[in-house]
Amino acid sequence: MLKAILFDMDGVIIDSEPLHAKAAVNAMKKFGITITTDFCYSFIGSTAKHMLEVIKEEWNLSSSIEELMSANEEAKKELLQQAGYPGIKGIRPLMEALNNDGYKIAIASSSPIEDILDTVERLQLGSFVKKTVSGMQVAHPKPAPDIFLAAAKELDVLPEECLVIEDSTNGLNAAKAAGMARLAFQNPNSGKQDLSSANYIVEGFDEVTPYFLYYVYQHAHNLPAVITSTSRLTLRELSLKDMQGLHNILSEPSTSRFSGEPARMIGELIKLHKAYIPAAYHFRGYGLWGIFLKSTGELVGRCGFELSEAEVSPGIELGYLISEKHRNNGYAFEAANACLLLCNRLGLPEVFSVVQKDNPASLHLSEKLGMRAVNEIMRNGNPCTVFRYEAP
Repeated sequence: MLKAILFDMDGVIIDSEPLHAKAAVNAMKKFGITITTDFCYSFIGSTAKHMLEVIKEEWNLSSSIEELMSANEEAKKELLQQAGYPGIKGIRPLMEALNNDGYKIAIASSSPIEDILDTVERLQLGSFVKKTVSGMQVAHPKPAPDIFLAAAKELDVLPEECLVIEDSTNGLNAAKAAGMARLAFQNPNSGKQDLSSANYIVEGFDEVTPYFLYYVYQHAHNLPAVITSTSRLTLRELSLKDMQGLHNILSEPSTSRFSGEPARMIGELIKLHKAYIPAAYHFRGYGLWGIFLKSTGELVGRCGFELSEAEVSPGIELGYLISEKHRNNGYAFEAANACLLLCNRLGLPEVFSVVQKDNPASLHLSEKLGMRAVNEIMRNGNPCTVFRYEAP
């Protein structure tokens, strides 16, 4: 269960990496060393001390690490006085929303603790951030997992209950080594970072919500995500454990008549769903979800969105079915209506439904949902009406 969000600072909360790189370049000139900003970017996520230790060894410098650190800090202060660090758009509203939803928040950064605390104060994050951990307070810097494990301990949560937000290769590798879910922010000012070890990658935080982070976390741990709920129903992704129940519903004569799905053995259904989970739920972000009764947890049907077949192209198709014993309770309308309310969140401006003409209940349901008949087609040898819904 997701309980805590661990934020990196540089490049995630503040856009500091260009200034840090420029400061290091300027500082090293005082020692007769020429380095590039790209060289500095290769150390993003680790500590400045580690980078300077590498420089000292590779350039065989006689100066001490303390002297190099002092020069680097002085160069950084000079640049800060000129411009300061800009904050990353959307971070403060995200932290506020996470705090309101009961998530614990920590900042785990390779920067000195003084810089972290200064950022918290300057951006007024103190009411949201419960703990702060510096890479200089742990034995090994990123990409070692020490800093994130320390943050989890400070928040009194398990590593597997955390999600890390990072912008660097080193940071993501550290989070992965800690056994934590990972969201990468592709910051163009963080240099060329390999973000392939992230579970998801975003280009900004305006549309990142607590639910989205929960969704990332569930998929990172191969757990089905709850999509939405109504007064009586929960819609969530179907897991392999649900396949027997789904097989039973699909095998009902009246269900198979209108579903358009061929009869399958349970083993084949499981095999198909193993491929369906990453292709639909994880990649597209939508699919056909299970409908579960809140009162009992029983699977009573399926509802959601699929890529339309050629005759409805282009478009996304709304599909739904309810098991025989649970019909005439209004579950199909309740679930389908809940799905349509998700269209804007899912980026689906319009969807279609294809209903056989000899299925009066579904024809009536499409009209009740506010869908408009736009076409007539043949599907699997059956005359059908195509209904269209436009998201408000």
